[in-house]
Amino acid sequence: MHHLLKFHSITMSQLVLQAGCIQTTLIILMCVTSTFLTALSLSAIATNGTIQAGGPYYVISRNLGVEIGGALGLLFYLGTTIASSMYVLGAIEAIQTGFDLSDKFTFDTQVMALALMFLIASIVSVGVKYVNMGAFVFLGVVLVSIFCLTSGVSLFAADVFDGKLSNDDRIFGDNINSNYTEDPDTKQIPNFFSLLALFYPSVTGIMAGSNRSSVLSNPGKSIPTGTIGAIMTTTLIYISVVWLFGSFVSNEALKADKLIVTAVTFPHELIVKIGIIMSSIGAALQCVAGAPRLLAAIAMDETIPFLRPFMPASPTAEPKRAVWLTWFIASLPTLAGNLDFITPIITMFFLLMYAGCNISCFFLSIVKTPNFRPTFKYFHWSTSLFGFIWCIGLALVISWYTAIVAISLCVILYGYIKSQGAVRDWGDVTQGFLYNVASHALTALEDSDDFHAKNWRPQILTILDIDEDGYPCEKHLLSLAAQLKKGNGLNMLLSIVEGSILDPKVNAQIHRATMVLKNEAENQDMHGYVSILPSASNAEETILTAIQNNGLGKLNANTVLMSFPNNWKEGKNAGSFVSMLIGVTNTKKAILLFKGSDSFPDARNIQKEGTIDIWWIVFDGGLLLLIPFLLSKSKTWKRGATLRLFAVITEPTENKNDLETAIHEHLKSVRISASVTIIDLSSTEISIATAMRDDQPEDRCEAESPKSNVTMVEIMLSPKKTKEIRMIKDRTVEEVFAEIASPSKRKIDSKSRLTAATEEPHESRMRAATTFNNALKMNSSSSKLVVLNLPLMRSFNNPEEYMNYTEKLCDGIENVLLVRGSGAEVITTCG
Repeated sequence: MHHLLKFHSITMSQLVLQAGCIQTTLIILMCVTSTFLTALSLSAIATNGTIQAGGPYYVISRNLGVEIGGALGLLFYLGTTIASSMYVLGAIEAIQTGFDLSDKFTFDTQVMALALMFLIASIVSVGVKYVNMGAFVFLGVVLVSIFCLTSGVSLFAADVFDGKLSNDDRIFGDNINSNYTEDPDTKQIPNFFSLLALFYPSVTGIMAGSNRSSVLSNPGKSIPTGTIGAIMTTTLIYISVVWLFGSFVSNEALKADKLIVTAVTFPHELIVKIGIIMSSIGAALQCVAGAPRLLAAIAMDETIPFLRPFMPASPTAEPKRAVWLTWFIASLPTLAGNLDFITPIITMFFLLMYAGCNISCFFLSIVKTPNFRPTFKYFHWSTSLFGFIWCIGLALVISWYTAIVAISLCVILYGYIKSQGAVRDWGDVTQGFLYNVASHALTALEDSDDFHAKNWRPQILTILDIDEDGYPCEKHLLSLAAQLKKGNGLNMLLSIVEGSILDPKVNAQIHRATMVLKNEAENQDMHGYVSILPSASNAEETILTAIQNNGLGKLNANTVLMSFPNNWKEGKNAGSFVSMLIGVTNTKKAILLFKGSDSFPDARNIQKEGTIDIWWIVFDGGLLLLIPFLLSKSKTWKRGATLRLFAVITEPTENKNDLETAIHEHLKSVRISASVTIIDLSSTEISIATAMRDDQPEDRCEAESPKSNVTMVEIMLSPKKTKEIRMIKDRTVEEVFAEIASPSKRKIDSKSRLTAATEEPHESRMRAATTFNNALKMNSSSSKLVVLNLPLMRSFNNPEEYMNYTEKLCDGIENVLLVRGSGAEVITTCG
């Protein structure tokens, strides 16, 4: 209420003169709407628990996070500080105009303003209790002045009292409608929005109580009652005086005297003159008393390093350093002698803070955490959201370019605080909001049908061996998992420690190891989920159980990434590992088996050149192509790595060029760029493909698919045949593109081939593996990574044969990724 008379003395007459009563009332209501809605939100938060020092900063930082709270809090501090300069200059202007003290000496306005600002800062530095005591005196003078002002204009309207006006100045209804004319001082014609900007600072005092929340005995009661009561009272007075002056004082009288309110004051004009000065000084006192406490609260949270010198010795101590910093900052603008050019930016700082309070209450309302139990019931999430939109909209309407500058400053401060690594566990509302979003999304996902092929993505569960402290034994496996994040699916880490969950030492080890493994994952730029499980007996069973039950609902792993065991020849390791592979296959999950080395690049080793080679033996639905493509898009590979596709022919064909063309067309249709090379291994004793394919009816999407003779090219070009795409599984490259490569001669009896293959001795298999490995080393020895099909486990008589065969395939190549799809993975041609 302290700024009320300053508004009446200068701003009100100009608004009524130009905008008229109707539009001035609309301006008042538009401005008050933002403060009233903000007051509702602030009251709800204030009654939901103790508001500590900092008021609105405390509200926003504890609900929207330290970065947003710090940025808005610092801007609000600057706005409040510079507002005190505005009030001091207003007081000096009232003194000079009211008592004819203008132009007495050079820079008289600046000298008087600096002296008054120093006096105000000295009073505040002594203690806020003296400011509170003086506030009642200032308020009393203001109320008496308002009473005399309204009495005088009422008597003037009744033709009982003229004051310094004449009977000619009494014209009924002369200012009801707008009358925009050139202002004699600025030489500009104002408009509705420029007057809106002029008026708004008059309603920015609603945070005075919350700024000093640390010294209020009962903030939860004082803030709602005082703030809402002050808004309603001042709004009523504003509108009453506007209509009194606008209805009974002539337009010419308003234009002739900007201080016309003193001309009709009853019984004497001196009362309002003193009231104007006292109200301005009182408003400046409130700003200088509140701003340092806001700054001290920000400094005590230690989120902005350069504010640490302004921390008070204790939360209850007077922030003297902050007071004198505020005095210094507030004194600088007074040197200009006029703050009209700074007023818009002050308004923006206030509006951004109000918007922050509203959006905080909105999030608290919609998240519906059990902890949000405000005793103030006169609010709703919709009022808070509307308040946020209204404040931002009002800022843009008042001055869109100034609003952009203010928002830009907020973003810069946000980035600075973020860069300082200020992490505070204040339970901000973003955690609850994300929880709600995730909960609703999971429920909706559970109610939906299976993923469409276009939406399939690898949700990767990585089985990682760790030491006792939690450090990964094979960091290259962790690096590979991190580089696959471009699939935008889940990325989960699973490790096993020996021991029982009942053992406290094991639980402590799990906790330590989890923290270490999370840190290692972050070092690889991987943001995923870490799970470390104890196993007292059978680690393989624990892993398989975790694979089968990971995730939540349909949001679970569909791909398992693990490392090829180098110690498979020891004991029963081969049998255990192959059993685990079979178990993973039975859960209908894809397998990525990495036989890597320390030469595999990590997140810090950017590859500016090199190749990722794909050896395509059998078609598994597309995973063999998708994984290298995702790797090539990661930060490690995207600068220089290229894809090379080696299509392995295991049967004689006359049309290699046509086959190569068909594969190029297929790659083009699935939007993957790679060079294509045909590798002819048709002369091998036993086809290498027989160990890679699965023609067993129980593992096929459809045992004898009627579409088996349809080419992949034909299927890929038909966007309506997604089901047919899923049916193409475990076929060799030449089978997939059979009709293109040799339309008249291609017909392969898969059953007879599989029967012949399984009857071959292990020695023949190993010779075939050696032949393939020679071709692999000849073409891909310098490749950074080789990707090829994982052999099928059931095609071998025992685990040792399988492990020996697989190892022989990869012999001499440092980094090999073996891929086995589940049949659900498809690279689609449709958008």
